[in-house]
Amino acid sequence: MANIIVIPFTEEENAIAALHKIKELDGYGDITLYEHMMIRKIENNHYEILFYKEQGEGWRTLTGMALGGLLGSVAGPIGLVVGLYTGVVAGAAWDVSRHDFGEELIQKVSNKMNIGTIAIIAEVGEDSSIFIDDAVKPFASEIIRSEAGIEFDDYIDEHIEDIEDKIEEEREKLRKATTEEKDKIKAKITDLKSKRKSKIADFEHKNKSALKEVEAKTKDRIKKLESRLKGYELAVEDAFAKAKINRIKKRLQKQEEKLTHLLSVLEEEIRD
Repeated sequence: MANIIVIPFTEEENAIAALHKIKELDGYGDITLYEHMMIRKIENNHYEILFYKEQGEGWRTLTGMALGGLLGSVAGPIGLVVGLYTGVVAGAAWDVSRHDFGEELIQKVSNKMNIGTIAIIAEVGEDSSIFIDDAVKPFASEIIRSEAGIEFDDYIDEHIEDIEDKIEEEREKLRKATTEEKDKIKAKITDLKSKRKSKIADFEHKNKSALKEVEAKTKDRIKKLESRLKGYELAVEDAFAKAKINRIKKRLQKQEEKLTHLLSVLEEEIRD
């Protein structure tokens, strides 16, 4: 899965330079930049978002309410992390529980943005943290990083991982490609990124619709079910826990298969 990175800055010049470096790494095939936002807090409840246009980049000022609306349209975990970092997302325990974030990330980013702070918040695929760490070292003193796991059902999870595997394969080709081949490979990676984003957005839309339906039905019946409600909540939590365990087991099996393949290749290299 991808990682979420949060990089705070005190100087706009450094933030923009660091973002350009991260985009260069994506262009080289060293990482995959899936989604990103650059945000600056200008005063309490007012923020600026850096929007890239055909001719240069420009900041757009948003109130907390407008920013919240923008984040509602951003699929995947990055919108939630931006909301946690700025304090726009409040009481999002349910949403946070639906994402595989480490507690350390939540504690570090939750409502921590001081006035004047600029932050790059991005979702990236990376084989190693060294590429981004080295690239932004001259511009930033801190990088907050966490796995950006999303709670998909088996069908969606497999499709997202399949797309990410294909992106990794194309990224490896990009590193070795000739100049003539690079544009074709970059176009394919862009298309795969778009498909991944679309599947995540589709899943989250269906998930939110299902949750609203459950919530509405629960409110209608809650007076009749008060004595059984706690047991219901525990059953739901248990189902989520089991689903997460199964997902982790699947990932572990996949990594073991990759390791077995690599060991086989290594043995062949040694024999040769």
